[in-house]
Amino acid sequence: MKITKAISLTVMAILLINPAYADESLINAFKEGKPYADIRLRYEHVEQDGLINANAQTARTRVGFKTAKFYDFSGAIEIENIAVMGNDDYNDSRNGRTDHATVADVESTEINQLFLEHTGFLDTAIKVGRQAIVEDNQRFIGAVGWRQNNQTFDAVKITNSSMENTEIKYGYIGNVNRIFGDAPASGDFESNSHYYKISNTSLLIGTITTYGYLFDFQQDSAANSSKTFGGILSGKVALTDEVTFKYYGEYANQEDYGDNTTSYSTNYYHFAPAIECKGLTATVGYEVLGSDNGRFAFRTPLATGHKFNGWSDKFLTTPAMGLQDFYVDLTYKIKDLQGHFDFLNGFLAQFQYHDFNTDSGSLDHGSEWGLFFKQPVDKYMYVQAKYANYSAENTSTDTQKWTFDVGINF
Repeated sequence: MKITKAISLTVMAILLINPAYADESLINAFKEGKPYADIRLRYEHVEQDGLINANAQTARTRVGFKTAKFYDFSGAIEIENIAVMGNDDYNDSRNGRTDHATVADVESTEINQLFLEHTGFLDTAIKVGRQAIVEDNQRFIGAVGWRQNNQTFDAVKITNSSMENTEIKYGYIGNVNRIFGDAPASGDFESNSHYYKISNTSLLIGTITTYGYLFDFQQDSAANSSKTFGGILSGKVALTDEVTFKYYGEYANQEDYGDNTTSYSTNYYHFAPAIECKGLTATVGYEVLGSDNGRFAFRTPLATGHKFNGWSDKFLTTPAMGLQDFYVDLTYKIKDLQGHFDFLNGFLAQFQYHDFNTDSGSLDHGSEWGLFFKQPVDKYMYVQAKYANYSAENTSTDTQKWTFDVGINF
């Protein structure tokens, strides 16, 4: 039975408790609810050696409704449509245009989210149904928000904060609704996966998080099945009134699990110290997705991969020899301007540089640099642009990407 069916069963059980009062309360929950919409128009151009250039003009439309509370329950439904405007002059992973560069935005219409949430137990929230899940920096579970069709999960998520300075999460994932639509070859991951996360903020050294991700996928996606256990230490220290030092360190070990037929064990490291001053954040990072002697590498199949290892998306799947990524990130955001230039408040500019190498052996994966700009027009509308330039060495191919967006949220 699909997890989302549990929503209707739960509502029926509530109505049976006191039908007359439930009818009135349920009507009020909808009357006091909130509709919303999100529209994003995008043009993406990709040049990759050996392939025909990709030109994709797409529109993403999401419309949804969130109810108010009803017996400590609330719910939401969200419909998403991805439309191609003009010719699909690109490889979307399903249209057969494999001679073109890839833009992974598949034309589709689907129920993006449909969930019920209960907050009646002491400091505990239980969410059941199709939902977006974002954990920490999205390295292991994310919504893939950069792509037009984001990633959602048919899942149960329980969050408890009854212990002081501590948050405990548990999740069960029954199906992964990936960005490629419902086609069997590249679409959903059938799943029998569990995860937990415990975070504590009581120590002077910063926030400590421990986690475990037990991903078990069936059929064609079984090679992504793994068990991963690790931890994060993060925090910040004020050096002066205007300068803050931020630190981030993470380690994890990953092994085969579930239906994965490959036996392997490998490690993950990520260090990202940063300095923040007057809207500018400068980060120097080092991330390693290890390899088991060049046979099999550390994988994060449910991550928001676009956030990591360059915006050209060359390493969404870790190469078998692993990946070492030394990077620099400079991000500047304008705020608190007054007078004639206050329209620039919220403007964000970002520069990244990455140097890539294998973890096993001594091959050079190449390098990449990129630029990103985002400008709010008003509280409902924004425009943004992104450029990535990947230069290959011993692996992959030279790639350049340009993306231009206009977004409206209300």
